[in-house]
Amino acid sequence: FDKLRNMVMEKQFRERARSELREIRNQVLSLARDRDIYWKLERDVIERNPQLHGVRNAFLDMVRAAYADAMATRVLRLLDADNTDLSLRRVLTELEDYPHLLHDKVSEREFADDRAELDRAADNLKQVLNPHFAHHERTLSALASTHRELDQAIDAIISTLKTYYWIVADAYLDFEVTYPEDPLAIFQFPWIKPELVS
Repeated sequence: FDKLRNMVMEKQFRERARSELREIRNQVLSLARDRDIYWKLERDVIERNPQLHGVRNAFLDMVRAAYADAMATRVLRLLDADNTDLSLRRVLTELEDYPHLLHDKVSEREFADDRAELDRAADNLKQVLNPHFAHHERTLSALASTHRELDQAIDAIISTLKTYYWIVADAYLDFEVTYPEDPLAIFQFPWIKPELVS
């Protein structure tokens, strides 16, 4: 009876975990797209324009800070083991109850290392968040450590998602960033029309 109950519980966990990991993948792919667009903006628009590159601008400061804050909030939510909605860390904690699912796929040490890497990513991101709220901390150079920790956390989440979705669902998750149209096309025309300027 216990064996049958365990099999049913495992089947239910796999179905729930598969569904949650797919939804987490959708959120992470959205993070990856936003990251790609942000860096395209910095690299292909701001750096190439002498009127923008290296110039302090309240609008760009706001965009940079908003990007860092919003992305960090979204990443930390996915790494919060106590989050009852969608949390990669919580799914991995629940996976601990089904160690035979990991058999021949990852070792106990690798499983522990993967969870520790996500915890480290969350801790490192929290540590760099506090200083950049002041106006003078919104420059690209001031936000460099936040951007670095964001990128490392997103990359760690993607790698972990690929591994554990394969373990739970025996399938592959794709994280290729694509767009239906050029996301920077809006910068190919003036935003402020002369007749609208008073």
